[in-house]
Amino acid sequence: MKATRLPDLILLNGSSSSGKTSISRALQDLLPVGYLAFSVDDVFSWLPMRWHNSDAGFRFAPQPNGELPIISGPEALTVMRAWRRMVGAALDAGVRGIVDDVFTDPGQRNDWAEVLRGRDVFLVGVQCELQELQRREKDRGDRGDGQALWQHQRVHAQGSYDFEIDTSSSSPIECATAIISALELRREQSVLGSRSS
Repeated sequence: MKATRLPDLILLNGSSSSGKTSISRALQDLLPVGYLAFSVDDVFSWLPMRWHNSDAGFRFAPQPNGELPIISGPEALTVMRAWRRMVGAALDAGVRGIVDDVFTDPGQRNDWAEVLRGRDVFLVGVQCELQELQRREKDRGDRGDGQALWQHQRVHAQGSYDFEIDTSSSSPIECATAIISALELRREQSVLGSRSS
């Protein structure tokens, strides 16, 4: 692979427990140049405790059908906008990045498009069968039952991707290898609206 074909940012979007973080680490190992990994999960550790399970920050809202939505209050929305701009600032400083995120509303994808305008970005949809997501959710023990059920269709309803992978039966290494192969065939323009060199 030619280094000039590598994007500034590889953006992974998929449900919780779909394997995004593992794929990100595999990409770091396989790509010929260094990429920093930015995970949406990291943001929660930055928050003051009063923003956990609060109307101002993030809270869970269990539903009768078993779904477990996460509701973002005004402080949470501000923090998430700031995080995306922190990633943008890192790109401005000259690093390359891999982001794993969960698009639960159209505003997130649109805001990424704004932050990444003019950047070379590759948007990857990380798919996984619901039954497998739910199995992983239970095995992990650090996710509330019902997050995968709520996110499964929602996260992929915001638009198309430059490339899609399915982690239901593929390993992180296999997925990362497929992504790297797809980089050689990508279009001139990302579906996110950013440029591709």
